[in-house]
Amino acid sequence: MSSANQVRVVAIPETTYGQTPGVGNFKTSRFTSESLSGTPETTESQQIRTDRQSSGQVVTGLTVGGDINSELAKEDIIDDFIEGAMYSVWDAKAPVAVDLTIATGAGTITRGAGDWNTDVEVGDVLTLTAFADSNNNTEVMVTEIQSATVIRFSGPTSMVDEVGAGTSYQIADEIEIGTTKKSFSIEKSFLDLTTKAINYRGMIAANMSFNVAYGEIVTTTFTFQGNGYEAVDQAANFMTDGRTIDAAATTNSLNGSVDMPFLVNSADGTLDTSDFCIQSVELSLNNNLTAQTCIGQAAPDDYSEGTAQIEISLTAYLANENWQLLASKLTQAPFELGFIVKNAGGFYGFFIPAVQVSFEDPAAGGINQDVFLNMTGTAKIGANGEKALKMFRS
Repeated sequence: MSSANQVRVVAIPETTYGQTPGVGNFKTSRFTSESLSGTPETTESQQIRTDRQSSGQVVTGLTVGGDINSELAKEDIIDDFIEGAMYSVWDAKAPVAVDLTIATGAGTITRGAGDWNTDVEVGDVLTLTAFADSNNNTEVMVTEIQSATVIRFSGPTSMVDEVGAGTSYQIADEIEIGTTKKSFSIEKSFLDLTTKAINYRGMIAANMSFNVAYGEIVTTTFTFQGNGYEAVDQAANFMTDGRTIDAAATTNSLNGSVDMPFLVNSADGTLDTSDFCIQSVELSLNNNLTAQTCIGQAAPDDYSEGTAQIEISLTAYLANENWQLLASKLTQAPFELGFIVKNAGGFYGFFIPAVQVSFEDPAAGGINQDVFLNMTGTAKIGANGEKALKMFRS
């Protein structure tokens, strides 16, 4: 009898689609549940028999894939899965040494030399370092480029005014929606059984989602679709046989209540720290994969990617500050949305340049109940051609 506590899921990026690479380490995935499966599609025979017996069913196809559900924490395998879902790669930026002056009242950062216009974009997450006050050595999001030397920003409320010397900033590693496919070989092994594992190859991240809500741990789901499936009962047939398997990360899960230092939006026309209370935000990306099925093989041969469809759900308390959204839902005027989730283990940041939402009018649901705006919508390409989603990591 096998236990869920003894199921291990590991993955490695493929260099050739559907083939496990011969070198490289497997990374261990932490998860709360998984549904990886090779599930046959069957058709019952329609043969007519004089003895009234059924001729049984035959396999007419094979669906390979499933979900990996996790508590979100900063870890390498999540970075890899994000690359797969975004069809792109993380872009690392070099730090820039320049004297910076923080004015929290105006919400500005002034640089002593150089040009913000050529160095950053609205929505970028910057890591500030070498300030005398440790509260200023933190992450901020650029909300406006006012001039060559001045930007507006949103950041933690603990930041203070400071004229820095010997300071620096670094744009966090960033990734945008792209067109480069990344696939994985994934192995699910049952450690309390004798050499039993299931191998999945050509696994493409068809969907990913993130859910941040007050009072809950931040969660993420990656849905995969693949083209290879094999159940094995000999160690020599494991994809990981004789290979190094990196231990699972030990970073703490992110907490929706306290691990979002700021959230920005431009629902009132100006991108700034949200001045109305948001209870939850959920973001999902669907790559709209289409299976390429060929005669002679049960599983799909490959997948064609479609439009990167991004859906947003926001739940906010009704307030004077978000009343204008009732007019926006009729015009479908887009607004910007950005936030980071961060703890001691690291952070992930999100910036969406154009969100369009729809929702029912706020209603009184019952006695002693708050009134909410329950918004759902999509993200589209920005007014200046910005990608519909940009993500950042520590």
